Amino acid sequence: MPRTSEAERVAAPGRCPAPKVKMPERGTFVGVAWNAAQGAGNQIVAARLQCEPERVRLSRLWRPFQQAPTRRNVIEGMAGWLAEETREADRRLTVGFDFPFSLAETHLRQLGVLRQAISGPAALGKALAERYLPPGADVGAAADAVRAELGRDQPRSADCYRAVVPLPGRATSLRRALLGVVALSGADAAVLPWDRPEVGKPTVVEVHPPHVPRVLAGICGYRDGEGQGRPALRAAILRTLRSVVHLRFEMEEAAEIVGDGTGATLDAVLGAVAAASASQGHFHQVPHDVPRSEGWIYSVPEEPWRR
Repeated sequence: MPRTSEAERVAAPGRCPAPKVKMPERGTFVGVAWNAAQGAGNQIVAARLQCEPERVRLSRLWRPFQQAPTRRNVIEGMAGWLAEETREADRRLTVGFDFPFSLAETHLRQLGVLRQAISGPAALGKALAERYLPPGADVGAAADAVRAELGRDQPRSADCYRAVVPLPGRATSLRRALLGVVALSGADAAVLPWDRPEVGKPTVVEVHPPHVPRVLAGICGYRDGEGQGRPALRAAILRTLRSVVHLRFEMEEAAEIVGDGTGATLDAVLGAVAAASASQGHFHQVPHDVPRSEGWIYSVPEEPWRR
């Protein structure tokens, strides 16, 4: 007779054990909850995790572009901010941004920027900026112009794999993508999956925060306005992170995360967790059939409770 493990003895028949996600033993991981509305710099939130043996520590929650509130300020300040964060992390930094790093391949062909997108967000961002964001142009107007050329929305393969729900608003997702890709285009970073991680350079990946609580605890819709009891759900997600990835945080930080009805503060934490988990797996997640031009959304392993 095969020996029964402790987890199998504790679990009810037919039920899997509680999920566990392995995290790196060393490294600094920053999650950024993106925003592309007017005054975006006041609304973008970042969370920094310090990974150590036996625990993951939430070391900082802040708004990195608060001194540069306009969208143009964010574009101009991205390269410097990434460089400063890399120095503080002793050049061992991974950053997860929750905006699309590219568009669907069909849309890239329509815009005539497929070749640039295959090279990565740096080339794509420069091409889009030259055509739609000349000096003085507004990001919102540029997104509307791109949207008019593209017509209906088209999800990327990664969006379908990760069950990304389109944001409300006719051009909201496109505006976030345009601002983010153009801002990244001037940064000295290794952007995955197009580039390979390099020593001394920050590694930048795309994340989708809602994916993390969905696969770890079956929780969807934790922002106010998405139903009743959202603060309780945000608190439940924090408890899940504490048990699954050994996340440690102060009570003041927990109160800030639970009390933020927009969900941006929690999104930043979830984005950092997704980036750290993907790093532990050496970023080996991209399915074989995802077009190189579209990029990938990195996250915790799917179904971590199935062990």
